[in-house]
Amino acid sequence: MQKTIEDHKRELIDTLVAARRGILETVNSLHPDQLDDVYLGVWSIKDLLAHLVGWDHTNLLAVQEILAGTYPTFFQNYDKDWQSYNARLVQEYKIEPFDHLLAEVTDSHQRLLGLLESLPADTLVKGKARSEKGRTVTIRTLLRAEANDERVHAEQIKELWGVN
Repeated sequence: MQKTIEDHKRELIDTLVAARRGILETVNSLHPDQLDDVYLGVWSIKDLLAHLVGWDHTNLLAVQEILAGTYPTFFQNYDKDWQSYNARLVQEYKIEPFDHLLAEVTDSHQRLLGLLESLPADTLVKGKARSEKGRTVTIRTLLRAEANDERVHAEQIKELWGVN
């Protein structure tokens, strides 16, 4: 049976939900003393969560920009592996105490999911914008990248701390 456009929408949103659930379950399995330990380059778990909040906000705006027919402005910040942009997101969205950061990780994701749920399936799955240089980006591609990034980070945490 061939998937409908609605099936593709549901699959995309479910993938985002599962990726975020996976990373939060992994983080919640850690001891509070581990939350400030650097585990990835210069990042702690708290930094990672701030990074997720930042990308939720980034993708929320990017989807709105694509819907308006414009190329997402965050691409202006690209450098190797998004290092500078990620550092800026961590600085901007890292908050204390930890339970407030955790709440923001959930809230920012819910805002993104709310927008996605409100979109017609065809718009969500096929929405795209082209840069002045001719590069095309789709909403679907942005969201798949976010979900993949979160799955990778969850696996990194599991490997480092031996979490199942």
